Amino acid sequence: MKAKQKNLRIFEIEIENESDFFAYMEKNLILLREYLLMIGGIVTPAIHTYLQEQQICYVESEKCNVKSFSKTNIGTERGIIEQKSEPMTEMEETPAKTVTPEVDSRQDHPPEKPKTIIFDRTVRSGEEIVTEGNVTIFGRLNSGAKVIAGGVVEIYGDVDGMVQCDGDYMIVRNLGRGHIIFDGNILDSEAFDGKMKKILKKDGMTVIKDLF
Repeated sequence: MKAKQKNLRIFEIEIENESDFFAYMEKNLILLREYLLMIGGIVTPAIHTYLQEQQICYVESEKCNVKSFSKTNIGTERGIIEQKSEPMTEMEETPAKTVTPEVDSRQDHPPEKPKTIIFDRTVRSGEEIVTEGNVTIFGRLNSGAKVIAGGVVEIYGDVDGMVQCDGDYMIVRNLGRGHIIFDGNILDSEAFDGKMKKILKKDGMTVIKDLF
């Protein structure tokens, strides 16, 4: 017998009703094919047949104890809100004091800063960028290209490929034919209108608002 350890990308979905599940899958099918789905709720015969026809691998969460970090409840609020930019208040205009944490002098090596990978060009189809650091793309992300980053992602051209960002925030100009997962949530393309957007975490929610 031969055995190999492999790292898998898992996306967890909680089914609340069949029709919402099918609508969600059709909207995000290209992206979700990249993941092993961990499904909670009732997997009906129709859902099972659909996943087989689409060649999507899945497991039922009640039958295994694998932990997942990307969870979406189908048919309920997914914690994504859109906000318009608000003018800064007088208090916000006052420069905040920067507090530098004390470094233990006994440490031989201080913590390394996250590295940033910069692309001053279009990222072409077939290219896959995987990093624990930050990614900045001054061009566009073509269809078929992928970015998976543990840090901040900034893309100043159209996003037609796939992006998964686990950092504190993102900056995106426009979501075209692509898909973005931020903090475990698939972002809706209707929230993007061609203006620069910042996407960040706030009080357990994913907030999308104008950058300027």
